[in-house]
Amino acid sequence: MNWRAHTGVAVRELVWHYLQAIGFFMFVLLVIALTIDLTDNLDGVLKRADELRDPTWLVLLKYLFFRSVDIITRLLSMAALIGGGVATALRHHRMEDIVLDAAGASPSIVLSALCMVGVMMGVVQGSFQNWLRPIVVQQQVEMNLGKLGGWFGETELPKHVWVTSNSQTLRAKITRGSQPKISDVTIFNGVDQPSLGSITFAQHAVPFGKDGQWRLENAVVWTKEGNIENKTSKFEFLEVDLPINIERVQWYDVHTYYIPNHALRQIAQLPQLEFSYGAMTTLAVRKAAFFLPAVFALFGTSLAMAGRRGRRLAPFRLLVLATIGYVTVVSVKVLWALGMHGRMEPFLAATTSIWLAFGLSVLLQLQQAGYLSRTK
Repeated sequence: MNWRAHTGVAVRELVWHYLQAIGFFMFVLLVIALTIDLTDNLDGVLKRADELRDPTWLVLLKYLFFRSVDIITRLLSMAALIGGGVATALRHHRMEDIVLDAAGASPSIVLSALCMVGVMMGVVQGSFQNWLRPIVVQQQVEMNLGKLGGWFGETELPKHVWVTSNSQTLRAKITRGSQPKISDVTIFNGVDQPSLGSITFAQHAVPFGKDGQWRLENAVVWTKEGNIENKTSKFEFLEVDLPINIERVQWYDVHTYYIPNHALRQIAQLPQLEFSYGAMTTLAVRKAAFFLPAVFALFGTSLAMAGRRGRRLAPFRLLVLATIGYVTVVSVKVLWALGMHGRMEPFLAATTSIWLAFGLSVLLQLQQAGYLSRTK
């Protein structure tokens, strides 16, 4: 392989065109999303700036930065799909691909440029997904800005929560945030049986030992003995296993996309509950995040190549191909949701759309290279 040809002027020019197109569409999507967001939240941000007694412009800039990180993480793959397709169509319109073909350049030139672009975007996507987004969301919550601040800023949940695992159900008041705790605890044992085996009441629960172990304070245990007699016992301290750990309490009712990796790993070790499935799926998504924009940039490029008829673009064919691309992008979030609700294995939920887009890209590339039958 001629490495100079795959890193030379033509490849660098291709890389620059791809980055320009992807960056432009990412900017457009970002502006649209921020405009919609500010329409709903600007008054609240300005009010919060007055409460904090900070300069309005500073609070607004912080809020825009927080939201921009979240939006870029969500929409970079779509920008890669659109940008890759548009850059390819424009290059064909300028007949640059014809010039490269006449000069004897192989299709691997384009693939080499896409690999470079994919590595750059993968670093951004992986960094934002794994580290930056959880940090900025936590900062936004601490400053109580926007919808996320309103949703997650309240540390003491107003209602009792219920958590069920196998034969045990927990009912308690949850205080999340930097000082998480459980209070007003009621534990029902034997909920999968015709009658309850015991009910435990306690004022507070404190974590100790391994994950899921808690020490109840001032506990009262009601147990059933036989068909008629009941027994009540009191304990100053009582050690029990519960289907929840301190990380889950700290981040209770917060979407797993916004939880740091170290907490997700602890939550994922809990019994097979919905929030543990969400943690496992999010961890798998973050591992696959590096490849997501690269694959969709390749997919967009392949779709644009398939939308040509001779030296011209075929508008109706491009419309159909663009619809296929959009449906594939949407399928990413659909499959992630299935994994988070325990309807699909987490690793498959995180990677199926990537493999689907990559497989379609390979088929389209083979078709353009003449290895498969192609409509003229």
